[in-house]
Formats: sequence, C-alpha cells, structure tokens
Amino acid sequence: MSLALNLKPNLPQLVARLRAGLVGRRPELPDVVLAVGSISLVIVCLGLLGVPAYHQLQLRAKAAAVVGNAATVQLAAETYAAAHQGRYADDPLDLLPYLPADTAPLNPYTGRKLEFLGAAGDLTYRSATGAEYRIEAYAMGRGGRPRLIRTLSGRWPD
Repeated sequence: MSLALNLKPNLPQLVARLRAGLVGRRPELPDVVLAVGSISLVIVCLGLLGVPAYHQLQLRAKAAAVVGNAATVQLAAETYAAAHQGRYADDPLDLLPYLPADTAPLNPYTGRKLEFLGAAGDLTYRSATGAEYRIEAYAMGRGGRPRLIRTLSGRWPD
C-alpha cells in the first residue's frame, strides 16, 4: 500500500487564509511601538558602526592620495633630470612643466594646490646637490598635525 502525500501547498487557499486573518484587523498600539522601536534600533546601530568606519576610510583614502601625489612629483623629478643631463631641480616649482596640466597636484585635505611646505596633505621636495633629491609626504596626524607617511628619494647614477 502506498501513501501519496500532496505536499504542494494550495496557494489560493493559503492567500485566502492570510487575508482573512489580516483584513479588518487594525494594528494594536503595542505592535506599532514594537515595529517603530525595532526600526529605530537598527538605524542607530548602523549609525554607531558605520560612521566611524566611514571616517576611517576617508582618512585612508586621503593618505593614499598624498602618496600618489608624491609618486607624481617623483616622476616629474626624474623626467626633469633626464631632460637636464642628470641634474635634479633645486626648486620644486621648476618641476611644474613636468607635472600633469603643468600645475601642482591638489592637497586632498584642503583641495588647494600643493605648496611643498610639509603641511598635512602636502609634500616637501629637497635637492641640495642637484645629484639627488628627497620627497616627503605628510598625512593628517592626531590633532591635525602633519604626520610623515612616505619618503621617496632618488640619485642619478654616476
């Protein structure tokens, strides 16, 4: 003897039963309070967890942009030296024609052009002898003070 079970639900009957239970029923005050409280709790948790993480991501992205600016200036310094028989520029402003759009990159913290003063988001460029250079990249440290994050240097082969 075989017992055949029909496990396939009868969808129209199921929908009719659900409607019969919900139609004409007004939500009770405790149901509304529970729903609003649950939604508020989820929003608060997302805010408490998401805002600090988002802020950290922004800081890391700006620090990465500073390192990218340093690499761009390094490329300009090497290009300058190749065009000037192995002598590096003494002044960072001499590198401007070798930078994209003939202008200094933007500081990711202020949105202004780099000033090569070593502020947060800025770079320094030094070439004492013309045979070598040193580029230092600064990100925003604690209390808004500049923090050295990368040093790039080069020396023309003898």
